[in-house]
Amino acid sequence: MAFRWHPNQDPPIIEEHSRAKPTVLRHYLRAYFDTLSVNPGQERFRLDLVDGFAGGGTFLDGGKILSGTPLIMLEEGLAASDRLNQNRNKPLHFDCKCYFVDKNEAHTDHLRQALDERGYDTGGDQIVIRNGRFEDELEAILKEIQRRQPRAGRAIFLLDQTGFSQVALRLVSRIFAELAAAEVILTFAADALINHLADVPQFTKAVAPLEITESQVKELMQQRSGNGGRALVQRTLRDQIRNGAGATYDTPFFIRPQKSRRALWFLHLSRHPKARDVMVQRHWEVLNTFEHYGPGDFGILGWDALKDPSQLPLFNFGSLEEEQMKERLLSSLPKRLFSLTSAGPVTLDAVRHSLANETAARFSDLDDVVIQLVGEREFIILSPDGKPRSRNLRNLQPTDRIALPPTSLFPEFSRIG
Repeated sequence: MAFRWHPNQDPPIIEEHSRAKPTVLRHYLRAYFDTLSVNPGQERFRLDLVDGFAGGGTFLDGGKILSGTPLIMLEEGLAASDRLNQNRNKPLHFDCKCYFVDKNEAHTDHLRQALDERGYDTGGDQIVIRNGRFEDELEAILKEIQRRQPRAGRAIFLLDQTGFSQVALRLVSRIFAELAAAEVILTFAADALINHLADVPQFTKAVAPLEITESQVKELMQQRSGNGGRALVQRTLRDQIRNGAGATYDTPFFIRPQKSRRALWFLHLSRHPKARDVMVQRHWEVLNTFEHYGPGDFGILGWDALKDPSQLPLFNFGSLEEEQMKERLLSSLPKRLFSLTSAGPVTLDAVRHSLANETAARFSDLDDVVIQLVGEREFIILSPDGKPRSRNLRNLQPTDRIALPPTSLFPEFSRIG
């Protein structure tokens, strides 16, 4: 359902599933600021935040006014400035510029009114409100970000579209191509697309922004009706979005509304492993806000093509799931590492890159399991100069290399098999 705002009316009532998205955004921005502002000598933190489908800025919830995503961006920027300047000798100046775009003029009028009521300077340089379509405003926004950040290109784009075709992948690809440190959070109505798969010109035209061809539509229809069904289509769609957007990592949150039960994806796209890991950590913070199915080691974020998600165990990102995930990783990770290292040592960073899109594990979880496998002499750790590391393995570095040991003492007991 699309929300409607008007400056002379109360904001719309928030729906249960809509609470999840601002919750994750708030958690992520908080962690983003904390992660990138750790240098005590840093004097300025510059970031551009873009909400491409901003809406009117507020919701009603049981008579209370809740902040929408534009307000959350502003609130978390101010909170971070206060929080991170508490114990610094040199003050850290937060230079955050926000761009709020919505094609409905009544929405931007309501948003401007909500910001003015809270004392934000909507006439200044740090808040830009645009009444127009995101695709029409992107050019000017990119140029302004490049002017402000000619080298860093640090920006977060929130694209909370309705449906699955309002954001063309070529636009997301352009964001990544022109901004070195950009991240995109995209809402995607996965079930709606899968339910409406049809070999007709109208549907092919509808999915054109996703760069899905007529022949690919036919393939998706065959996947949906074959072994693996919807799970296989989901995997294919996720790969299509990540590759078409020019991203390296994608971290999906699954939202299943109570009424329609049609799954939405809240999909984080990035090209940097640290960004991916920070977002995965938000899964473990928000716990039951989202539905995920699978064992947690491999497949939970990539789906098992031979199983329907409804037949997989619910994964709640709790302490029990964490324990079970690490136990399963002890069984499944050795074979994956053996495959990666059989031709020679590989860096820990390369291992993370290879596995990141398939697992619910944080990098710290993977490191813990690697260290245990090294302790069991299944693998060894080499420093960048090729010398074996035997001390301080609790502090693995991305440049450390994982290798097979020269000989296995008890191959019959190896976890590799």
